[in-house]
Amino acid sequence: MVRLKKHEHGYIESKTSGGAVYELGVKTSKQAKAIRRIAEPLMQKHWHDKVTNLHRIYRVAEYLYKRQRRNK
Repeated sequence: MVRLKKHEHGYIESKTSGGAVYELGVKTSKQAKAIRRIAEPLMQKHWHDKVTNLHRIYRVAEYLYKRQRRNK
């Protein structure tokens, strides 16, 4: 008698698509895109072709992104 294993819904899809690693990559990608979107207007105003300004702008954009996600 052959017995089939029962898995939870989405088990096979998660195994074939990368599972938690894939999910984490998507989340990180969306976060990076949101930070770039916040940084874009700051870049246009404050960049002046200096790498130090670039790093500062991205740090500010990360802070603003985290601040948007806070509970009020």
